[in-house]
Amino acid sequence: MVSDQAQRQAERLSSALAALAEPHRLLILRQLRRGPRSAGYLSRALGIAPSLASHHLTALVEAGLVSRRRAGNFVCYTADTVKVRELHQRLGVLAGATGPASDHAAGVAADPC
Repeated sequence: MVSDQAQRQAERLSSALAALAEPHRLLILRQLRRGPRSAGYLSRALGIAPSLASHHLTALVEAGLVSRRRAGNFVCYTADTVKVRELHQRLGVLAGATGPASDHAAGVAADPC
């Protein structure tokens, strides 16, 4: 049986991962590793329309993985590397790749596998 806590963690993690479940968004984060960038720069770097870059940046901002700030006539986007690392760590723990397995199948028949 999966604990209520593990179920809640899976739901929160799934929401955050949904923001990354699009190749352009992963490529945007890759570009932002190098430092703050404008939507125009990112659209040229990825070879996509500026409106599409803005759409993906908005999704990443809403997920809390990217922040934005105004710099004159431009908006600069920055990856929140702490939150990206936390997301990676939470995925590893929940999926069992790191940390202890916290769920105990009490009351569930043993699986022969």
